Order: sequence, then structure tokens, then C-alpha cells
Amino acid sequence: MPLAKIDIGAELEKGWKLFQPNMGLLIVAGLIATLVSAVTCGILGGPLMAGMFLMIRRLIRNDPAKPQAGDVFKGFDYFVQSLILVVVCLLAICLLSMIPVLGQLVCVVVGSVMMWGVLFVTYQNLTAVDAIKKVFALLQSGEFTMPFIFGILASLVSGLGLIACVVGVFFTIPIGYCMMACCYETLFGAEPEAAQPESASQPPSDLRL
Repeated sequence: MPLAKIDIGAELEKGWKLFQPNMGLLIVAGLIATLVSAVTCGILGGPLMAGMFLMIRRLIRNDPAKPQAGDVFKGFDYFVQSLILVVVCLLAICLLSMIPVLGQLVCVVVGSVMMWGVLFVTYQNLTAVDAIKKVFALLQSGEFTMPFIFGILASLVSGLGLIACVVGVFFTIPIGYCMMACCYETLFGAEPEAAQPESASQPPSDLRL
């Protein structure tokens, strides 16, 4: 099934409009996710990013049970796969950043891979490896160029708070995530939902490679 065409300006606007009425909730959730990730040296960054995306999808779909800030920890249902994906991407960024100029540019591209990869892990229940493969397969198809560029822009928006003011990151991170989730919904929202992970009392399906 061909991907829908996206308008980057329209998707940015959708993300902003989603963020505005839910600003308090998303800033608190983003604050929790950022601080916990920082305290754990980024180890929990992937699962918490997944948790943010899960919360935002519920907002997009007007879930009658409005999410609470603590729901950011529901991303732990995707703990292993989101952890692997983010660690792989962060290692790539660390290595590439050693290359002057070109390395920094490539790191921005890796940021888009990471954002889309976590979305595929979270919304489609893919493994980290399959999520990364899907990003590159979509790019090879020629249909994913604009969404990939959009991922770069959303990654830059998420990081703007670090440039302007460290505290600002608590605003810009959830805005970037809202933009990504809205773009995902435009492209893949009509697809059948993937089976979600079982509860912790069940065998952990997340332990796939």
C-alpha cells in the first residue's frame, strides 16, 4: 500500500496544535523522562521515549481515559527493543561525531532513524533490528524521503531547548515527539494495529532479536 503524501508544514502544525492543549501533561511527562534518562546515563532513554509516544497516540486518538504523566513508564513494555535501538543509534552518533563537519551532519540523519525506529518498535511492535531495516527499506522505496526529512526536523526541534536554554528542552522534546507521532498517524494510522506486548506476568515477547 503506497504511503500517503505529507506536507511538512501541515505536520509541524498538527504537532504544535496537539501539544498546546496538552502542554502541562506532556511537559511533566517529558520532565520525568528526561531526568530519569539523565540519571541512568541514557540507558532508560529508549523505553521512556516509547512511553511518550504511547501517551501521545492516546491523545491523538482521543482516548476517553486521558493519559497521566506516570504513563510514560508504560514504555517499559518495549524495554529491550527500544533500549537496543537507542543504544545502537547513540553509539553511532558518538562515533560519527568524531568526524569533523561531515560527522555532525550524519548524526542528524541518525537522529531521524532513531525517532522513526522507536515509533516502529512502539506502534508496530517490531524488534530494534526490524525497525531499523524498515526505515532503510522505506527509504529505498523512494516514498519515505519527505517523512525522513521530517524526522530530521523533529529531531532538531527536540534539541532546540538545549541550545536556547537547558530548561527549554522540557518544552521542545514533547513538541518534537508530538510532531513525529502526528506524522506517523498520517502515514500509517490506517494500517491494522500490531499485537501489543503481554503484561509482565506473561513470557516477555520483547526479548526478540
